[in-house]
Amino acid sequence: MGAGIAQLAAKHGCRVRLIDVNADVLNGAMEGIGKRFDRSVEKGRITAAERNDMLARIEPSGAMADLPDVELAIEAVVEDLSIKHKVFAAMEAATPASAVLATNTSSLPITKIAEAVSDPARVVGMHFFNPAPVMPLVEVIAGERSDVKNVDLAFNAALSFGKIPVRAKDTPGFIVNRVARGFYLEALRLLGEGVAGVDEIDRVLKNHVGFRMGPFELMDLIGVDVNLDVSTSVWEQMDKHARFTPHDIQRELVAAGHFGRKTGRGFYVHEDGGMLPAHAVDRRSFELSPLMADAMLVFSTKAGAVDASGTEQYILCRILGAIFNEAGWAYSLGVATSDDIDTAMIKGTNYPKGPLAWADEIGHRTVRGVLKVLNEVAGDNRYEPAPLLAKAE
Repeated sequence: MGAGIAQLAAKHGCRVRLIDVNADVLNGAMEGIGKRFDRSVEKGRITAAERNDMLARIEPSGAMADLPDVELAIEAVVEDLSIKHKVFAAMEAATPASAVLATNTSSLPITKIAEAVSDPARVVGMHFFNPAPVMPLVEVIAGERSDVKNVDLAFNAALSFGKIPVRAKDTPGFIVNRVARGFYLEALRLLGEGVAGVDEIDRVLKNHVGFRMGPFELMDLIGVDVNLDVSTSVWEQMDKHARFTPHDIQRELVAAGHFGRKTGRGFYVHEDGGMLPAHAVDRRSFELSPLMADAMLVFSTKAGAVDASGTEQYILCRILGAIFNEAGWAYSLGVATSDDIDTAMIKGTNYPKGPLAWADEIGHRTVRGVLKVLNEVAGDNRYEPAPLLAKAE
């Protein structure tokens, strides 16, 4: 991520100091940046002279030393609060008091990270998505003591990098990693309950409502271990609410070292460019009340899945309902505006539609009706309708 952000900044005219204490990592990062610029030259996107200028703007360094002219410092180390504290203390010591100190954390609280510096007003969140040079979204997060002018500088920096920034409150998961939990966790619950297999669930989301990747494909791409870490972090920060409870299937895969594409096996076996389901489903029958069946049919039809079977409707109601509801909770609790929530989910995770706009299309009454029936059956209150949906007429 650090190399990708450095590449992005240099491409857009910034002078960059790229720092890592590991010389091999630093050399590898510079080599990777050079290769990516070379490919851009080969494809005619930039000239050789432009590539040379971009590379010249990046200065690699093995130490966080005197940085008197830095306006913005972006940390992109591992998701470990104690390590981030050490890095931020060093960043504060090396930079002028006017410099903004940004963290690329995906799930740790900005306010907690800011405890490492004497002036927490300088600290903001800039959550880039991987790969940083390609993915358009940046979540800009204000901690409890972040100065608004520093948040604005981070926002405008993201704009100058050609990104689409959105603003978020410093809450667990921010926008994307909060709203997306339902996409993954409900899919895992459906698998664990024997409703359908990994390939079937993925296919329903792609074929009926236009997701580019299903939840199990996407977890394998991201890394099953990384996805579990984010789920666990959000769950713990959200007082272990049932909506965010990690699933044992995912824990078992991580314990076995099956992390997805990077290990060749996760929910799928990845061989020779193909995928085969690697997790067998213990298929079990289930019964739905007439009320649930009616609610599912209306919901699925309005969502665009006009020819979905009963099981497919159930899958859609569970997963889409969870996504819409979490987006509703995020909006109702002031995490972000409705436009920023929808933009974040489209640009950060390639959702076919923004969840709040999609819920508007389907109708809040229809969405609320499905959630209420699901909540009565679930018994853990994880489908309790968000205030935005609960007030629907």
